Amino acid sequence: MAKSYRIELSYTKKGTPKYYLVKEIKIGKRNVRARKYLTSGSPPSQKELELAEGNGIIDLELKLAEKAAKASSERYSANYLSKEQIVGIERLRYLYKSFTNLLTANELQKYEEEFEINYIQGTTSIEGNTLTVKEAYDLLINDIPPEGKTLREINEVQNFKRMVEYRDRYNKRIDINFIKEVHAIIMNNIDTESAGVFRRSDMIGIMGCDLRVTPHIEVENDLKSLIKTYYDNLDKGNHPFEGAVIFHYNFELIHPFMDGNGRVGRELFNYLLMKSRPPYPKLLFLGKDRAKYIQALKFGNDNNYAMMISFFEELIVNQRLGVFERNIEKLLKTPPMKRQMRLSDFIDIETP
Repeated sequence: MAKSYRIELSYTKKGTPKYYLVKEIKIGKRNVRARKYLTSGSPPSQKELELAEGNGIIDLELKLAEKAAKASSERYSANYLSKEQIVGIERLRYLYKSFTNLLTANELQKYEEEFEINYIQGTTSIEGNTLTVKEAYDLLINDIPPEGKTLREINEVQNFKRMVEYRDRYNKRIDINFIKEVHAIIMNNIDTESAGVFRRSDMIGIMGCDLRVTPHIEVENDLKSLIKTYYDNLDKGNHPFEGAVIFHYNFELIHPFMDGNGRVGRELFNYLLMKSRPPYPKLLFLGKDRAKYIQALKFGNDNNYAMMISFFEELIVNQRLGVFERNIEKLLKTPPMKRQMRLSDFIDIETP
């Protein structure tokens, strides 16, 4: 439980003390706060504080996420996202922050581990890999290779274990060397000669797409331009999620490698989300969403960027919003573990 709750004391016109549970966070240079009524007259009892640890804090967290989302949305501009969509994404962002703050270090590590397994299985299945989530788990966690799968399929999944380790150590902006290294890791033991090397041929296309990819001699220049445009727009206040979707689409259109462009592009997309401050939750690219995902990118081919970005926005909100709300409620209703503080351990009564 984050050390950000406090009890605030105010008075009615008749001088009756009123006590509120308050939480405040900083959005840019602005302080955003929400409060939940506790009791009047005497200070809240231990029993009332224990009750506040349940539904009271849940209500407070949801209310604060709504306020934080509206305040945060005012900091951004967007060419395609509507105001309502930005608020929705920002609400998801702050619920994700609340959720991770409630976890212990071990719980957070386990959560991220399970997410990565689902992500890895999903992003490879989009490209035709047939490993199930259970098989991916056994391979990545227990080092048990699945039966009846090709060596390529096994390597495609296994390579992401090193990919996650490399990505989590890297703490800088995307650049050409980072893109090459991501590709080299993802294609290890699959296409050793081309791993981490930009293509040298134009005899390549995007399946189901009539658009021509970038000529090979322009790949590096186009990538540098794409990277610069993304970060320039970010520095100007463009919404990070909108920018990440457009970055992903244009990366796939450049198609810098002979193989592995989809897996690299999806990894870069999530890297941009997780490096925002505070971070956005990562998006799961699942095999069941393959047709919708491809259709979304085709909207980009028709210059219908609003529809393309709307798909990504709906997908991440539908995937994660309800999960975070339910998990926050579950965590706040669960008795704290040993050495975890209770609400009464650290809140003070303040007079505004």
